[in-house]
Amino acid sequence: MSSRGYRTMPQPDESDEDTLTREALDWLSRVGLGEATQDDLAALRRWRDLSPAHAAALTRAGDLWRMLETPVTDLAKNDASRSWTGSLTNRRALLVGGTAVAAATIGAMVVRPPLELWPTLAELNADYRTGTGEQRQLTLAETVSVELNTRTSIAVRAGEQDPAIELISGETAIAITRAVPKAFVVLAAEGRTSSYRGSFNIRRRDAMVDVVCIEGEASVECGGRGVTLQAGQRIAYGRHNLGDIAGADPAVITAWRDGMLVFRNTPLSSVIDEVNRYRPGRIVLVDRSLEQRLVTARFEIKRLDTVMGQIGQVFKVPVKTFPGGLVLVG
Repeated sequence: MSSRGYRTMPQPDESDEDTLTREALDWLSRVGLGEATQDDLAALRRWRDLSPAHAAALTRAGDLWRMLETPVTDLAKNDASRSWTGSLTNRRALLVGGTAVAAATIGAMVVRPPLELWPTLAELNADYRTGTGEQRQLTLAETVSVELNTRTSIAVRAGEQDPAIELISGETAIAITRAVPKAFVVLAAEGRTSSYRGSFNIRRRDAMVDVVCIEGEASVECGGRGVTLQAGQRIAYGRHNLGDIAGADPAVITAWRDGMLVFRNTPLSSVIDEVNRYRPGRIVLVDRSLEQRLVTARFEIKRLDTVMGQIGQVFKVPVKTFPGGLVLVG
């Protein structure tokens, strides 16, 4: 510290960077293997905020995982005859700047694809978050109820002119029980949805957002355009692009709130994508000719492990199950 009392933060050398990257990868490995609790995620946020070097190390670690991502189907086909139960700890190696750094094995990445296993940096900034298969109900104001579906992250935006949350990822249902003087707002990607009274369901995947009005009215704005949805209507938007209003079945959209998944003439590929949101591991449709086969079914979320067996019987295709929740269909 200088005589003026100012502190100069030293810049990390290469060995410091390697150490921080190793620590960041250990964090991602723990989260990726499903071992992290909500307290662990809070501790990871604190670790990340220790310095800009820590934050940069977490970003580097995430980039390294993305570089190592391998298509699940190809690896599963090649390794189907091998043992999937070897020690993860003994097979952890990753080269970073010439230094071996701890990381989860390729086998672990096959079972749990890295891009979907742990929170993104944006999700780590969330005020509330649910894990795989978890649902949660919040009361953010006297008249506003917020339900979070599986793998959902939101942040409370207290500084907004109107009371608001940001949907960082996942799906949430908003219910405004009585008329309020200021609209409640949900920010998601490049748009915003607001309502003074009623309920709506909003789902975000990357830059794509889908909004369904359940009761009352909901206004949706994106790219300089705005529409007002009535009950039973939906609209989707992407980057600066608001789609057209279409009809929706609120009972199907909100079935998750009652612990159910409902499909009506839905392509099998879409059914599998939806089921994957609620269970650990991964279901992979190997036979692409089955993608557009239509499914009408009602599944209990707590019993999704039986779904693929039923699908296999209906379509008369093989279903192979591997350790870690990997299931190959077709």
